[in-house]
This record gives sequence, C-alpha cells and structure tokens, in this order.
Amino acid sequence: METMTTAIVTAAGSGSRMGGNVRKQWLRLGGIPILIHTLQKFFNSAFVDNIIVTAPEEELGYCEDLIREYFEDAVKPWLVISGGIERQDSVFGALQSCPPGTEFVFIHDAVRPFITEDLIGELYEIALKDKAVVPVARLKNTIKSIQGDFIEQTVPRHNLVRVFTPQVFAYQLILDAYERAYQEGYVSTDDSALVEHNGGKVRYKFCSDFNLKITDEVDLFFARQILDNNLV
Repeated sequence: METMTTAIVTAAGSGSRMGGNVRKQWLRLGGIPILIHTLQKFFNSAFVDNIIVTAPEEELGYCEDLIREYFEDAVKPWLVISGGIERQDSVFGALQSCPPGTEFVFIHDAVRPFITEDLIGELYEIALKDKAVVPVARLKNTIKSIQGDFIEQTVPRHNLVRVFTPQVFAYQLILDAYERAYQEGYVSTDDSALVEHNGGKVRYKFCSDFNLKITDEVDLFFARQILDNNLV
C-alpha cells in the first residue's frame, strides 16, 4: 500500500447507558468481547497499517490483555492509550499518537462491531480522492422537533441521513480541524463536524443499517440477533 494509515478505535466510553458493572465495550457477543469483534475487521483489513485504541485509564491493562489474547500473532502494530474526559479528547490524543508518516486515519466507535472489510476499503478509496468521508443511512421514520409538551414542526427528511463510523480523513485535514476546534472551544461528538466547522467538505457513502452502535440493552438484543443469524 502506497500510503500509511492508522485506525483509531474509541473504547474509552463509560457505557453508563447500558447499566451494570461491565463497560459495554467489554460485553460479550457470542462469547467474544464487542471490542474484539470490532478490532478483527481492522486487523484483517489490507487498508489499515496501524491501530490505536483509546481505553479508560483505569482499564488500560485489561484492554491490552484482551488484545494480546485474541491477536497474539498479529503483525500489525497496535497501541492502547488513555482516553480523555470526552470522546473528542480521546480522539485528539490518538491523533497526536499516530505514527509519523500517517497520511489517512479511520476513526471508529469500538461498539460498532458489524462493519465490514469491504466498507473499510470502499471508504478508504473515497478518502484518497476527497480527503473526508463518512458512512450514512437514510432515515426511515418521520422526524419532528418538539417544544415543551407539544410538537413544534415536522422536519423534511429527504435530505437528512444518520451518520455512522468509521469516518475516514486525510490525517492533516482532521488534525487541523481538531486543533481549530480546541482553539475556538468547539465541541462535537462527530469527527466530521469538526472538519465542516473548519471549512472542509465531507463526502458520504450509504452503508448497511446493521452498522449499529451498541449503547443500551435494546441495541445489544439486536446485535445478538445479527450475530446469531449471520446477517453480516
């Protein structure tokens, strides 16, 4: 591969919406931690050279042990670093930890285990040309805004989409966007929003609805259905 790439997998979240004592990224699907399902795609991908995982500071060792257990023969370099207070802090720390020479980065939520190697490759090819791309899916339900106890208005949805990860960027483009965001106090849970804020253009690519983010018990139920029925 002519360009060097780094995948940043964010696994530093508290998992508070899930409840219980185990963070959602460590929960098991089919007997395997969600994080490991996710990392498998990046370890397997020919389009990813390096992997950085952001993890809770107090569980760095646990995360490293998990990766060693499941990828003991991996030849691809990987690193686990402490996450920040917010997701944006975690990603910024990972961007600063990318190996010298990194030209493109994939930024992905650890709790989206159903990405495919095909999607990783397709997004990378778009990023090579357009420098920034995010996977999206169409909305299926009517969208309304609310005010107080009542509906305020119905929002036209024909040009609205749901945004997923991995989001792929030219390294310098996303780093510049993060640096400006910190200078101006701009905060977002979406990486591409920082690129937009910095005046950049972001492509989109439609992807499968199965690229769900496991944030609560309902998501975990559907994730088990996807896995048990080999839907991805």
